[in-house]
Amino acid sequence: MPEGAASATRHRADAHPAARCEDPKDLALSFRSILFGASDAPPDVDDRPEPSCFGDLNLDQVVEAVVAGRPRHALTGYFRTPLTEVDTVVYRHEVFRDLERDGVLAAVLAFADDMEGVRGRLVKASRRYQRHEKARWFLDAAAAYAEAIGRLVADLDEAHPDSRGLRGLLAYATGYAVSQRFVGMREEAAQVRSALDEIRYDVWLHGAHVTVGPYDDEADYSLEVARTFARFQQHPQQATEAHDWSGGDLDPVEARILDQVAKVFPGPFAALDRFRREHAEFRDPVMVTFDREVQFYLAYLDHLRPLRVAGLRFDFPRVSAEDKEENATDTFDIALAARLVGERRPLVTNSLSLSGPERILVITGPNNGGKTTTARTVGQLHYLAALGCPVPGRNVRLYLCDAIYTHFERREDPAMLAGKLQEELQRFAEDFRRATARSLVIMNEMFSSTTVDDALFLSRAMLRRVIDLDALGVCVTFLDELSTLDERTVSMVSAVDPEDPATRTYRVERRPADGKAYARAVAEKYGLTYGRVAERVTDHGQVVEGVRA
Repeated sequence: MPEGAASATRHRADAHPAARCEDPKDLALSFRSILFGASDAPPDVDDRPEPSCFGDLNLDQVVEAVVAGRPRHALTGYFRTPLTEVDTVVYRHEVFRDLERDGVLAAVLAFADDMEGVRGRLVKASRRYQRHEKARWFLDAAAAYAEAIGRLVADLDEAHPDSRGLRGLLAYATGYAVSQRFVGMREEAAQVRSALDEIRYDVWLHGAHVTVGPYDDEADYSLEVARTFARFQQHPQQATEAHDWSGGDLDPVEARILDQVAKVFPGPFAALDRFRREHAEFRDPVMVTFDREVQFYLAYLDHLRPLRVAGLRFDFPRVSAEDKEENATDTFDIALAARLVGERRPLVTNSLSLSGPERILVITGPNNGGKTTTARTVGQLHYLAALGCPVPGRNVRLYLCDAIYTHFERREDPAMLAGKLQEELQRFAEDFRRATARSLVIMNEMFSSTTVDDALFLSRAMLRRVIDLDALGVCVTFLDELSTLDERTVSMVSAVDPEDPATRTYRVERRPADGKAYARAVAEKYGLTYGRVAERVTDHGQVVEGVRA
């Protein structure tokens, strides 16, 4: 059972105790979107720019990998649209949990495949030039759509989904499937197809002339010819009278023959043309939207699958818009995880927490020890939580942020008149004008272009701004003093191997900062302490004056 599925079973009734008592008619009327509940998707969802934090947090890599196999559905905009309401986050959690059940997933995947077939037929209809062929592809698309709706209703009803989203979809689809409009379209499509399938005609060849007429119960010489030459076939094929509608365009001769057949049998072809005119928009907008939006869930679950197989855990976070106490056990950078799992390399997980007045994680320690990765992990956790997605780790509890502001070191742009420090201060000023008490601010090695004293002064000022806002924050720094700035700062340190201080463990632990201890350990390993250096100098007969430890 996937991580989180067991807890989902325990908490479904608590989350919505009256869920099973809701009137199906009410569910059907309230259903609009499998992503946004009773609301439609934001009108600009397909035009959303990439959030400014994506590059720093490597979320651009994550989203690109998630949507890569589904370009037709244009999912990127959904992953650029974080939610602002806890209830909508929970709504998506419920759908994800449902889709982790085999029966529900099979029903949705079958519908997705069926709708792909409908789209394929419509594409072929749009690319055909012969009028009757174009109309026949359209008819087949409508018939396939009718079958897809009926199959979805039957499969979902048998699977008994628990989520508000899929129960709402089932109620809507059930009502739609018995609506006069849908039933009329389905029955008319069946009648037109039946009439076309019953057409039988003869073709006479007179030199370069072709004549078409009604079938007159004459012998089918094509079957005799096929039988005669069957022994010459290396791979005999079963003869069929049905036209292969999956082929390419009709050639000119076939197109002319079809025109003549339509003249000989005007009734069925008139019905075909009428069907195309009267049912030009046979697809229901809500069902079409569902077909697209549900790919958001399927794409993300597909992305998680190899990570879960590798033993990594994902959780449905307990999200709050009020309580800022947070926890994440055995969490990790999902972008890094995808790369390491692909390379079959191990991944180190870490645990994070904030409680009481704590608001800011201050992460210190040696370079290349996992500090920046941890900062990215915090940002990814909050962003993925705001999408309503499962997040890396166990026992995850997170605050629902309204925005994430990141300050990672930028390459200096020679075209900019302002220096690096001024540019950094300007970015901070702009972000603090927009930041609120619900924001998350992630600062990575800020003010590295200035002196230590200036960096300490400016960094304290920035952390004070975060504290005054009562926002959440992460600060990666080489300045140990920042970890004890306030009761709202929490010290975390990237650990090294105690037996070999030069070896990083990539563990980030909650403990007091002590950069000097790390420096002393490295100095001892390489024999660079005052005592060892003094011994070597003395051994060479030199005097060391004015130097002390």
